[in-house]
Amino acid sequence: MPYFKPKALSTLSLLLFLLPCQLFAQEFTQNFKAFSAFYVEVGGNSDVYSFNYDRVLYQREKFKTAARVGLGTNLFFLEDEKTLYPVMPLELMALVGNNRKHFEGGLGYTRRLTDDPDLLQSMYFARLGFRYQVPRGGLLVRVAFTPFISPDKESRTPGVGVIPRFGFSVGKSFR
Repeated sequence: MPYFKPKALSTLSLLLFLLPCQLFAQEFTQNFKAFSAFYVEVGGNSDVYSFNYDRVLYQREKFKTAARVGLGTNLFFLEDEKTLYPVMPLELMALVGNNRKHFEGGLGYTRRLTDDPDLLQSMYFARLGFRYQVPRGGLLVRVAFTPFISPDKESRTPGVGVIPRFGFSVGKSFR
């Protein structure tokens, strides 16, 4: 009859006990579970306001990337404007931060969908701001400095240069 030492027997029984059990590691709590968000932005990359959807595309520990698409109008932008036209902001963003609070940077392009030859139709933006987003879904708030970079000197709207602007967004993130 084989002889087992008590220490070897206790290790063997522990292994047999743990074999059918599932083991879990700690989850990194700074990762978003809610990858999508809808929000309204006032100012920012649109003429006045826009309704937006963004999606977190990549995340690793404290670093995340996201893309955004929106739709707004020129309503209330220019007093002498006779037509109403859509405005479509697009943007790529990088987020760095812990849990709910992130610094946000990005580059954006906004297209004014109008045939008016006097209006600037392509606008370029940068973003430097703060983003509050509940990782599992819920409140989303963004505040940012969004300078407008104008490549066209022949339009009625601002002309060549960098024009300082600000944006404020409120919405909801979800899974």
